Amino acid sequence: MGAVDEITVRINSGGGDIFAAMAIYTRLKDHAANVAVKIDGWCASAATIIAMAGDSIEIPTGGTFMIHDPAAGMLGYYTADELKKVAGELETIKQSIVNCYMTVTDKSEEEIKSLMSVETYFTGEEAVNAGFCTGLMFTDVETQVENAERIIVNSVPINLSAFNTIPKGLLGCTDNHITTGSDNKDNNIKDDEEETILILDEFKAKYPDIANAYKNEVIVKATEGEIKEADHTAAVDAERARIKAIDEITLLGFEDLADKAKYETPISAEAFAIQMVAAQKKVGKDFLNNREDDVKTSGVNDVTPISNKGGAGDDDDPFGDIIDKMYPDVK
Repeated sequence: MGAVDEITVRINSGGGDIFAAMAIYTRLKDHAANVAVKIDGWCASAATIIAMAGDSIEIPTGGTFMIHDPAAGMLGYYTADELKKVAGELETIKQSIVNCYMTVTDKSEEEIKSLMSVETYFTGEEAVNAGFCTGLMFTDVETQVENAERIIVNSVPINLSAFNTIPKGLLGCTDNHITTGSDNKDNNIKDDEEETILILDEFKAKYPDIANAYKNEVIVKATEGEIKEADHTAAVDAERARIKAIDEITLLGFEDLADKAKYETPISAEAFAIQMVAAQKKVGKDFLNNREDDVKTSGVNDVTPISNKGGAGDDDDPFGDIIDKMYPDVK
């Protein structure tokens, strides 16, 4: 970009490769321009590292900010020492992420590590109050809920199955914590009560009327029609169980078939198992047919085998001659 005075970085991302994010963060921090970060929809995982490069970090009230521990994808077989080495590398990577967060928020190192360990989601206001963002911007966030595993925020598809907890704040409802404060003064909460973060069960116990009212509102907003909470919860749980069951029985090489069964044309795990058996059978049949064709086209059937009689008789025995020369005594 050259010698510009200001760079605006717009983020709407579920994250990705931590090393790529660190590289982007470093280039932004190294630039002399004022860096203004604006989070359009959500900023999660590695994307939060890029956000930390901003001289200002703004997020809408309807936005979502998520931090969690780094993870390593692994295929193959490993010894205990090799796994310990990977674990050590992840701890180092986590510390580098914590160091970035600490340049913006006043939270302690241990507080940040704890929030990362439980995979914490913040609304826009919570992210500002926690010090991860510097201010709010009032941008409408367009969220489309496709199913329990996939949503679209401002045209960006997000696969929720990649995370340990579902960011229900993106769906118009709460996840594992609720922030309460002076905004709730009409709900019998004292004006001078300090802002607190409560676990969902604690909130329901302390403010049952508010929790019930909010619960009913969520049910209406999260669905196109009015349904019972039990039915909605059961449907979500059943969908998660279906996808999990398909993942557990998916064999190497059949991932595309599994993705189709999970998302494109949803079927049960039992039906998918039958499909996979049929696919395996086809693969085996194709292998045998291809092998037979290879034999026919190779010309091997036209080769007449000729015995060298093991070096006996009148045939030349060059190997035997060499042995005679090298080891005449033994001979």
